[in-house]
Amino acid sequence: MKLRRQSGNVFLMLAALVATILLGGAANAGGQAYRVIYDFGQGSSDGWLPVGVPAIAKNGDLYGVTASGGTYNWGTVFKLTAPQAHGGAWTETVLHDFPSDSQEFPESLVIDKDGTLYGTGEGPSTRGFIFRLTPPISGYGSWTYQTLYTFQSSADGDAPQGDLVFDAEGNLYGATQAGGELSCGQNGGCGTVFELKRPTQVGGKWRFSVLHTFTGIPDGIQPFAGVTFDQKGSLYGTTNWGGPLGSGAVYRLTPPAKKGRPWTETVLYSFAQDGPMGSHPEGPVILDGSGNVYGTTAFGGDANCQGGFGCGVVFELSPPAQKGGAWTDATLHAFQGGNDGIDPSGYMLFDSKGNLYGTAQVGGAGNGGIVYGLKPPAHKGGAWTETVLHAFTGSNGDGNQPASGLTWGKWNYLYGVTAEGGSACQAPGCGTAFELQP
Repeated sequence: MKLRRQSGNVFLMLAALVATILLGGAANAGGQAYRVIYDFGQGSSDGWLPVGVPAIAKNGDLYGVTASGGTYNWGTVFKLTAPQAHGGAWTETVLHDFPSDSQEFPESLVIDKDGTLYGTGEGPSTRGFIFRLTPPISGYGSWTYQTLYTFQSSADGDAPQGDLVFDAEGNLYGATQAGGELSCGQNGGCGTVFELKRPTQVGGKWRFSVLHTFTGIPDGIQPFAGVTFDQKGSLYGTTNWGGPLGSGAVYRLTPPAKKGRPWTETVLYSFAQDGPMGSHPEGPVILDGSGNVYGTTAFGGDANCQGGFGCGVVFELSPPAQKGGAWTDATLHAFQGGNDGIDPSGYMLFDSKGNLYGTAQVGGAGNGGIVYGLKPPAHKGGAWTETVLHAFTGSNGDGNQPASGLTWGKWNYLYGVTAEGGSACQAPGCGTAFELQP
């Protein structure tokens, strides 16, 4: 969980007030194009600080985790039941409270095709863990919690980051920010990519294995997000540091031709501190049908933004025409601060027309982050067009810091959470869940 706060100024506060009025009016006139569907922290047992991308069930219900709050104040797994009619009220239910022992501070959640939930967490008394939450058979009663794996030492990884992903057989894959090779030049290790294999028999043990251990400058340091599959079964991801140029990398892990052999890592792109493609990617990547890779960087882009560090970019990598050639890089959008966003770090999405959607966790008119859309050019080689779909203010019940990104849900709306904001708690707020019609 990577969140950063930036103090606003008088101009931003006034802009936030104007934006709140204008955006609120637009939402009402357009049939609630944006609205907060839940304020966290409404009771002593309610969770707060929602993190991770929401998991959406087939019927549109939304599942997620909070890193704090709940009965023991160590986080919760929650469910938001979707209304039958659009515009109705969502109902929150806490499915699990994390106790004050080795299982604390959940970080992410995904849902399997049978409705079972899987997630990760970390805390001061653990190197990280992977858990499962199974729904009751009858549809009523308590959910069953089980820890599938606890990271034991630096060798297998430390601090899992980002969402887990499934393969066709239901095995789980992810990345850890630290652990692995301790001599890689990064205190605590440079991170790992792992697999958690589903048991072959009911009630059997899940089998954990490290697919790749990052070694430092050559191949990357500290993956801050999870991994993404392509159509051939290869895994793609980013590291926040490292790579040949030192400021992060996009990598690919190719499965072995023969079962049991090691996976092969390839650095597809290395970011430079002052490069045009930005630097220090914090989020995951997504792929289109042609194998192009899209992602974001936290810094770089406009040299006039953030005192020369840049406000981040959205980038594209196109595969080489010939095997073994260099990938072609392109900057789709450089964030400029001000009314535009700063630090895009969450999960992005495509729609059916090729438009990209994502979040920047700060910036915007209210300095509380934005939801943005990027429209592809009409002609190849043209510029992509950015539109700020919503600017978070953190005031009047609105959210603040949408760090995790977006997912598609019911009514073909975009859904996400903000770590702060809302009206249920005192400033800076306990966080919100929101929906947005793109």
